[in-house]
Amino acid sequence: MNGLKSRALVVVDPQNDFCDPAGTLRVDGAEGDIFRLARHIERRGKEYGEIIVSLDSHDAIAIFHPGFWTDASGRNPAPFTPITASAYQDGKWRAAFPCHAVYADRMFGVLAKKGMESMMVWPEHCVVSTRGHQIAAALREALGTWRRETGRPVRYLFKGENPYTEQFSIFEGIDGSWPETAFNENLYSHLSGFSSLVFAGEALSHCVEASIVSYAEHGGCESREVLLLSDCSSPVAGFSRDESLSRLAAHGVGIISSVS
Repeated sequence: MNGLKSRALVVVDPQNDFCDPAGTLRVDGAEGDIFRLARHIERRGKEYGEIIVSLDSHDAIAIFHPGFWTDASGRNPAPFTPITASAYQDGKWRAAFPCHAVYADRMFGVLAKKGMESMMVWPEHCVVSTRGHQIAAALREALGTWRRETGRPVRYLFKGENPYTEQFSIFEGIDGSWPETAFNENLYSHLSGFSSLVFAGEALSHCVEASIVSYAEHGGCESREVLLLSDCSSPVAGFSRDESLSRLAAHGVGIISSVS
């Protein structure tokens, strides 16, 4: 199914919580991204030997969700609150459940080793079995048509299921010392069987960029074409599209349009 001369489409986290106007972590522009990606698959889907779709998959109580944390008054942090190592050490924020304190300690130890001073508390999103976890409707329909026309299954990849570490990249978590968040050698090897990879999805500034950078830093861009459909991926508000595109280009990624 994945010969060396074939092309694969990798769609990162095209889910309602990112792409729907009512999504809990809606990305500005994502709804249009999904429509353009769906049209791209309808027009050019037969060029792809495989389509891989990652799904951000979380529990409601996760280290990057408000319910994991509390202040001295028992209040959870508001979404988009950065929790710094110093605020944690000073007791401004603590694990809401005492049994989770060891995981908070572990996370800040990992962040310190990576030179990161804080972690972001995101709105509760992509909780497994909720509507927000589902693939956006326009893309879901396009994928269904592609399956029926090609006879090929879509390959689904679940990421972020470990509630004690953030995971942006489809390949690895911030804390890669857990078995399920260590660098995914099987996925890397599978993708290396394609001569060309095309990425799209949400959000450009986080999961899309992190996924491509993970792949590139392990040598994935050295022997095959890696492309980004730039009109099918948008950044989280406050993050620069141009900076993400520049960083990806520096890794040898080609920036193209879905209609090019």
